[in-house]
Amino acid sequence: MAQKMLLMAVLVILGTTMATVTVANPTCLQSLMSCAPYFNNTDVQLPDECCKPLQQAVATELICLCSLFNLPSLLSSFDIPYVGALRIASQCGVVDIISGCISGQCSWPS
Repeated sequence: MAQKMLLMAVLVILGTTMATVTVANPTCLQSLMSCAPYFNNTDVQLPDECCKPLQQAVATELICLCSLFNLPSLLSSFDIPYVGALRIASQCGVVDIISGCISGQCSWPS
């Protein structure tokens, strides 16, 4: 009986994780990965190669980005530090929109 309960718990966790990962499609994730060299480097002015994809993702894939920022463990599973991602969103000028979706009141770009 205990083994069946454990198996069910594992299946529920795997199902939830798989559903969460599908929310973060590669295009949305790629917008953050273009900034990977800058996640832990706070002394560098971010280049357009980092900010432009993130700004484009905010304009076209906000739901995907919100799902990433609302699940810090999902970000970390892709080796993206949550604090670094927020700092980059701030430096790229999209932190207000990202913050809106983190708080649950998504402010859609005009």
